[in-house]
Amino acid sequence: MRVAIASTTVPNIDGGGRLIVRWTADAIRAAGHEVEEFYFPFPPGVRPTMAALVGLRAVPLATSCDRLIAIRWPAHLIRHENKATWFIHHYRELFDLWDTKYRTHPDTPETRAYRRAFRQFDNLGLGESQDVFTNSLIVRDRVKRYNEIDATPLFPPLGGDTSRFRNDGTGDFIFYPSRVTLIKRQLLAVEAMRHTTSGVRLVIAGKPENQGYADLLRERVREHGLEDKVTLELDWMEESLKVALMASSLAVAYLPSDEDSYGYPSLEASHSGKPIVTVADAGGALEFVRDGVEGFVAEPDPKALAAAFDQLYEDKSASERMGLASYDRRAELGISWENVVPRLLGVAP
Repeated sequence: MRVAIASTTVPNIDGGGRLIVRWTADAIRAAGHEVEEFYFPFPPGVRPTMAALVGLRAVPLATSCDRLIAIRWPAHLIRHENKATWFIHHYRELFDLWDTKYRTHPDTPETRAYRRAFRQFDNLGLGESQDVFTNSLIVRDRVKRYNEIDATPLFPPLGGDTSRFRNDGTGDFIFYPSRVTLIKRQLLAVEAMRHTTSGVRLVIAGKPENQGYADLLRERVREHGLEDKVTLELDWMEESLKVALMASSLAVAYLPSDEDSYGYPSLEASHSGKPIVTVADAGGALEFVRDGVEGFVAEPDPKALAAAFDQLYEDKSASERMGLASYDRRAELGISWENVVPRLLGVAP
């Protein structure tokens, strides 16, 4: 089968949005199919995006492949008679982030008009898809809420050789690897370290989305005298170092606000046999982590999070037990390319 995978990207920014395309393409090629990948640049802002939406309708892929797989908004607007959409999220600032502090557009008549137009575009692209999948239950529910379309959850696995992940024993630090940005709430983890009573430490790693947030994290560490308890590795981290830190950690933290999926840090922790600490309003992470089973689900409060950190440090046997449960969780949820690829190609029984 000739397969085209279409997605969008913000220029000069790498991350999970690109990884899912690369890994999907590799998995489909490994299954014996011919694959082409297409990335369409989408800068932030509703005005340039609106013009680009119209342009996507004219992309001539109709005769170039047997199956089009659209990943990441708004690639689903590309026309094809045999199209599958793997919907990762909406234009978040106009939908699920609209009533939150993370919204970046003002509530004006003009913005509301864009919101209505974007909903109509989504209805068009999703409605003409032969199959509509989402990367999580939470996005499935958003598609039903905003577009009145029934979608099927299809959990994305990690790509590449996952044997690179390992467990080097139970350490004394919580590892939080992620893009460093306000909505990932690394600041909450730093604030939690003010209230820990054990010898637990925290290592935050990732490239900052903006310098202001990175400076704020450093400032809070200095302000509260946490230099001996918190390590900030605020830059792009080599994969080998990330894997080594995860392997020797006590647990992995993932603390986003109403995230679209369980997040790659959760899967990486699972492959490493590590428990996961998340919070009650994390969104998709709650589909993977059950409190006291694969890790802890704390309230999004520094003291509550600190208590979870301390509990893991003080009961290493429980930490190891939850790490094993985390490892097994992927099989329970069907998180494998053997499950994903036939569904995306429309050939699953």
